[in-house]
Amino acid sequence: MRQHYSLKDISVVIATYNRSQDLKETLASFKSKLSLIKEVLIIDQSTDLKTKEMIAKIKNKKIRYIHTDIPSLTKARNCGVRKVSKETKFICFLDDDVTLGKEYFEKILEVFNNEPSAQGVSGYYLPKELQKNSFFENTLKKLFAIECFEENRARVLSAYGATYPSKLTKIINTQWLSGFNMTFKKEIGTEFSFDEKLTRYALGEDFDFTYRVFKKYPLGLFLTPHATLVHRASLVERMPTEKLAYMNQINHFYFNYKNFNSSLKEKLTFMWCIGGISFLRFALYLKTRKENERLKWVYCMRSLKHARAHTEKIANGQLSSLYLQEK
Repeated sequence: MRQHYSLKDISVVIATYNRSQDLKETLASFKSKLSLIKEVLIIDQSTDLKTKEMIAKIKNKKIRYIHTDIPSLTKARNCGVRKVSKETKFICFLDDDVTLGKEYFEKILEVFNNEPSAQGVSGYYLPKELQKNSFFENTLKKLFAIECFEENRARVLSAYGATYPSKLTKIINTQWLSGFNMTFKKEIGTEFSFDEKLTRYALGEDFDFTYRVFKKYPLGLFLTPHATLVHRASLVERMPTEKLAYMNQINHFYFNYKNFNSSLKEKLTFMWCIGGISFLRFALYLKTRKENERLKWVYCMRSLKHARAHTEKIANGQLSSLYLQEK
């Protein structure tokens, strides 16, 4: 049965950290929709007042500003779920560095209105540089069940492997949604909270959250090419490569123990992935002889060794103390 949801049913939640200019650009991209949607919650974890001052200058009652002291994407999103209006039917999580197309919200709601099973919907965006992703690299990743691309498909292969469409020509069911833009029924936000053991930048929190939703609602997640947007991928407050490598391995080990470690097949798949990642990084360095690929290989091996040495702590969710600290 067709539903009749409208823009006034949507609350937007944006977590931000020291990116006032990026956030300003994001808000400007859907300025014309502010009077139509329910509200926009800015969950600000910045160490300065620039974001607060920028929001104050906009002077729009639909934008609600909330400051929290602990820099954590998962905590910020959970805070947003708790703070949205009671009348809200959908929570749209956006990164602070996206630019929405003119009918983004309408096309997201179109899926909810036409698909009774829909619990979560995401718009589609693949940067042009990734559209030309190396066939050699993508083939190796697919072989080892690591993150790779498939046309008109988005499925989960392993704790390390979620495929994303290299091309999307139709609305599809998906097994996960990408966190830079995803909209859920409000009830999903309360039933499945974001895992706050994933702190700070919380790499992979979207994968963890949405895969748990998929396991309970196998036909509940959708990806639509009609809800257009651009993920500008701001470099502000991005972690350095080595720190990101350590967080990447630790979080993926944690995802495995949490979501994929119940059968012999899943355990063997995880070991296959680890071997594949090591081989892939070394193979890409040998193929290109580029310094950045050499560093990726080195950081990969160091972080894998670190994660394997602390498997018990990771399995118990003691993650923050294991991340690479500032020197």
